[in-house]
Amino acid sequence: MKTKPTTNRRLIVRTYLQTILITTVLSLLLTTGVMSALLFSNSTTSANKMVQSLEKTFVHVTPNTDAWQASSQQGASTTYVKIRILPTTSTSAQTFYSTGSKNFTQQTAHHLSSNFLWVKGKGLFVYRQQATTKAVYHVWLSLDETLRELGTVLIAILLVSLLSTSLGIILINLLSRRITKPLTDLTAAVTAQTKQSTAPQAPLPIPESPVEVQQLATQFNHLLDQLNAQMLREQQFVSDASHELRTPLTAIRGYVSLLQHHGKDHPEVFDESLQFLDSESLRLQELVESLLRVTRNERLQVTLKPVTISELVTQLVQDYQEQVPSIQLTCQAGVTANADENSLKQMVLALLDNARKYSPEAALLTVNVKATDQQATIQIGDQGIGIPDDQKAKIFDRFYRVDAARSSKISGTGLGLAIVSQLAALNQATVTVTDNVPQGSVFTIALPMAG
Repeated sequence: MKTKPTTNRRLIVRTYLQTILITTVLSLLLTTGVMSALLFSNSTTSANKMVQSLEKTFVHVTPNTDAWQASSQQGASTTYVKIRILPTTSTSAQTFYSTGSKNFTQQTAHHLSSNFLWVKGKGLFVYRQQATTKAVYHVWLSLDETLRELGTVLIAILLVSLLSTSLGIILINLLSRRITKPLTDLTAAVTAQTKQSTAPQAPLPIPESPVEVQQLATQFNHLLDQLNAQMLREQQFVSDASHELRTPLTAIRGYVSLLQHHGKDHPEVFDESLQFLDSESLRLQELVESLLRVTRNERLQVTLKPVTISELVTQLVQDYQEQVPSIQLTCQAGVTANADENSLKQMVLALLDNARKYSPEAALLTVNVKATDQQATIQIGDQGIGIPDDQKAKIFDRFYRVDAARSSKISGTGLGLAIVSQLAALNQATVTVTDNVPQGSVFTIALPMAG
């Protein structure tokens, strides 16, 4: 048998009913116990007072039961009295009964305790016996009225509980519907969004209340914004990658076709074609490797540890001077920052390659390491073509290259600075570009200081 799914509304109503049921049962038990104790205590007290009243009426040879019955609040049908007069030197033993008491004592009785008994056909009675020097008093006080009062109280409690439960169910239904409606609307909006394959996804409606659902919807919208941005970046990345890959592949296919059709008849084009195929295949290899590196960096996780930036950059520059001797290093000693050493090396080397690529041959490259304002900075300057102000924010995008670079013979995949930006974000660092004086650009990596 298929069970219905448990909704918040159903759960709220069920919890309310369980709470009411437990409360009602506990109330009935507590009320029954307290009322029974009080009523039975009052009945016992009444029985004791009746005995005392009988003793006061016993001023003659026989007890004045008529006077007691006339002054008592209890009637003859609910109270039975038996008085056994003890014998004396001048009188014999006698037994007196109040109205109906003699017949009552002949009924079958079951003693529930020393003070309570059940009489067949009469009901529950409280029994009290008192012995004096003159007589022994027996009093049976009916508890029917007490039980009726107790039953009335319990019925009243049940009716109030039933009424409050009915009203409570109505109110809880209304309240639960009001509480769950924002969640239901939010779920419907999410369901509608999932059926759409278009991007970007529209934001979800944000309810005014309750605050928890409002916060949930707001966080969902933040997540949607991130997913939309990620989806757009991926679409742009695929488009740019396809374009960048298509260019060398088209050129390779063109030269292959040239060799197939004219290679035998024109041997002079053979060497030129092989040289071009080699350079284009190398460019294609670099592009594929850069694409793979970008993809890996998106899932890369690094652990930041204190790194002595001064020593790391000094060693990198010394190694790099074997390729490019014209590098000027200005390094403040003892600069330490929190970073991942391997990814930091990649950033510095990528910026050095970028500076060398866009600078004239034998131009001086500058590297400056210092600590300022709780940050460790690494500045790499070149004397290249420079970057226009309106393009400084775009050069870290994938496949973006300034117009002057695109029109020149400078090789590159357009992913180097994008990779640097990725690694900087992983290291909780920033990378910026400013103009160099008098010519070129300065790239600055700012890292959080260690300690």
